[in-house]
Amino acid sequence: MAPDHLFRTYPCLSREGEKLKIARCDEKEWLKRKGYSKKVLFTEDELKSRGHLVQIVKSEAHTEIKPHYHKQTIETYYILKGKAILFCGDERFRARQGDAFLCEPGEVHGVINDTDEEFLLLVFKINAKENDSYWVK
Repeated sequence: MAPDHLFRTYPCLSREGEKLKIARCDEKEWLKRKGYSKKVLFTEDELKSRGHLVQIVKSEAHTEIKPHYHKQTIETYYILKGKAILFCGDERFRARQGDAFLCEPGEVHGVINDTDEEFLLLVFKINAKENDSYWVK
């Protein structure tokens, strides 16, 4: 059994008087989107930073997150599980667990999961705006 001190809430080092914030993934719901699902782990209110959020994105086996871009949002991806083809502009690469990927505003990007397993990525959004996804046909 783990010692009791491992379950205490400790103050954050960065903000005086605030407590550690924990996102329990199993307590969050998957939100269905076009070709993928997402769980928002931390909202901009929880982060106390307008336009910033953290989410997990899931691409099921043999699915695609269609090409799209954002006019203002910067996205950083960290691959948690699986392998898939990530593309940004004309560049494509086989992403795998532990890789990171940065997508700037205006860059057309997406995911092709051509494997038999789900693909999970942690997404950090910076300067995110509502309705800032533009799907390319």
